[in-house]
This record gives sequence, structure tokens and C-alpha cells, in this order.
Amino acid sequence: MLRDIDDFLAGRIGRRELLRGGAGLALGAGLAGCGLGDSGSGSKKETEKVVKAKPDGDLVYFNWSEYLDPALIKKFEKQYGVKVRQSNFDSMSSMMAKLRSGNQYDVIFPDQSYAPRLIAANQLLKIDHDQLKNYDNIWDFFHDPKYDPGAEHTVPYGLYATGIIWNEDKISGMTESWNDLFREDAKGKIFVLDDYQEAIGMANLRNGFDLSTVDPDELDKSKQMLIDQKPLLRGYSTDDIQNLINGNAWIHHGWNGDVVNLRNQVKNPESYRFEKAKEGIPVGTDTIAIPANAQHPGTALLFLDFMMDPENASQNVAYFGYPMAVKGAEDAFAKIAKEDPAVQITLDDVTNGQQYAYLTGEDKALWDRTWTEVKAA
Repeated sequence: MLRDIDDFLAGRIGRRELLRGGAGLALGAGLAGCGLGDSGSGSKKETEKVVKAKPDGDLVYFNWSEYLDPALIKKFEKQYGVKVRQSNFDSMSSMMAKLRSGNQYDVIFPDQSYAPRLIAANQLLKIDHDQLKNYDNIWDFFHDPKYDPGAEHTVPYGLYATGIIWNEDKISGMTESWNDLFREDAKGKIFVLDDYQEAIGMANLRNGFDLSTVDPDELDKSKQMLIDQKPLLRGYSTDDIQNLINGNAWIHHGWNGDVVNLRNQVKNPESYRFEKAKEGIPVGTDTIAIPANAQHPGTALLFLDFMMDPENASQNVAYFGYPMAVKGAEDAFAKIAKEDPAVQITLDDVTNGQQYAYLTGEDKALWDRTWTEVKAA
């Protein structure tokens, strides 16, 4: 998804902070009032425990569905003689709710806004880079990203852009605009992502506002826009792939890599298209992290190292359709982008595009209330 990879790797970009802030659920009762990430809830000592990268039990894995090649899971199991016990979430908020309820996982996949909250709450293990043979394969920028200085707690996973996926066999005349999510001729066949940041952000951009505006009057207008849109919708969902496969959706608010994954599962892949909206697009990155209370952190470190291997990263890119910030995996995504330039994330998108701001306090609460009122209307 990145244009001029050599320039990116050479560090010739002035990159803005990649943060998709918002109103994630608190990780513990002590954080419920002040907002997640505003103070710590775990033990800092637990985040600094010494861990060796070696099998210490089966891997308890928690990720979006269809967000990693199943063949790689089997390869990891065979290579290290362990089993991978998989669970999935359908939003960042549901991931946080599971963590808050006490569920224990060995690897999780927070995006770059939730990572700093988890770090501030002492919920992520510090990663000993010396334990990772493939760490130097990570693109240079991600050795010191602003959302995790020094990359002490995370490694990057997929880079993404948000736009619109549609079935050309069912609907045509798309306009590269967020207006396409408001089409009367697709009434009952439109989905908006069940993600408060993505939904409110889309409305903000359609209104000509900043993606992360916290102006109450602007948010009120975006809220009303989303409420007025509801009669056109089939619903809110993050399962864009299955909704399009089963025909419940003709038009779906979704992520660029998902159209690649979708095409891998249908008989008519050429019918499924992706567009970026001319009013603006959100861009960002997901990460891989190890919770501080992981029961098998040694196996988890092996998994991080496994995913930074260029061969494995290339295989995963070809499967899930997102680029990974691993040197040697660029060609895998270049092949995808050559066939469909719309799924690209350019350097301009990543460095100067719109990322969700890291909202806290009253600003975060305002976004929370806005989404609650949209869903309740």
C-alpha cells in the first residue's frame, strides 16, 4: 500500500502520529471514571518480567476474524509443537471488554489508538527485541513509532484505509464519495461499520468537518446525519466480507484489504470493488502485542518473530490483502495493488492522511455519547 517504499525505508518522510483515538472501554474499575489510559491499572513490574522466546504452552490468540492466513497458523503449530487456541473480536471495544472481564490471551491485535491506552494502563508486556531474530526486518519507522516510543510493547501488523466496498453486479454508478453510503437505490442493502470511530468519522468527513472534530455543534450535525441515514441501512456490522458474500450487502463501509480477502472467497472476484472517498479517508495501522498477564509469553514471542519473517509476512499479505511493515514483503502487496490501485495506501495517505486523534476526557465522552444516541435512535 505504500508508494516509493525505498523512500519510506530510508526515513525521508515526516510522519504524523498514527492514532485512532476514541472511547474504548476501561480496562479496570479504577479506570472507569478517568478514562482508559489516563492512569495505570496493572502492575508495571508485570510488564517488565524477563521472558525467553521459547515454547511455554499453547498460544491463546485473540484477533479479528479472517485476519491471518489459517495456513500460517498450522505452520506455526507444526514448527513449534504447540496448538493455537483462537478467539475473535468484532471491534476494538469488544476486545477491550474481554480484557476487562479478566480473559487472558497470549497475543492480541490492538490498533494504534488502543495500544497507548493499554501501555499506560500497564497491560502490555515489554518486548525484548534481542529475543526476536527477525526484528530488524521491521521497517525502520516502526522501531520508534509515536504511539509506542521505542516499540517497547508492540510490533506493527496491517496498514489500512477505510472506504467503501460494493458488488458491481448489484449496484453501479459509484462516485468515490461517502454519498454512496446514502443511496436510495440500495436501500436495505447498505451497511455502515459497527465502529463508532469509523461511523462518526465518515459522517464528519461527509459534512466537511475534521475527521476527529470535538466541536459539539459539528458532532451534533454528524449525529443527525447518521440518524437520518438509518432507514437506508440493513444494519451496522464489521463483518463486511460475509455480508457481501451472502448478499445481505450491496454496498458496505469497509477496509481496503477486506476486498482482497473477499475476492479470494467468491467465484466472481471481479465483481467486488473498493473506492476511497474524495472527501477524505481514515488511515492507520494495527499492531501485535502480548498482554502482561499472558500465560504463555515465550510462545507469544515466538509468534511475533514468526510473523516478522519475510516469507511468512508475504504469505499473509497475499491472504488478507493488507501490507505488513516487514522488509522483504513489499512485493506481495505490490502485486495486489498493481491489479487494483484503489486498495493502495500511498505515502501521502500515511504521512498526511487523516488519522483518528487520541481523544481523552470530555472529548472522548462526547464521541461516546454521540454514538450511543445514534444507535438508540
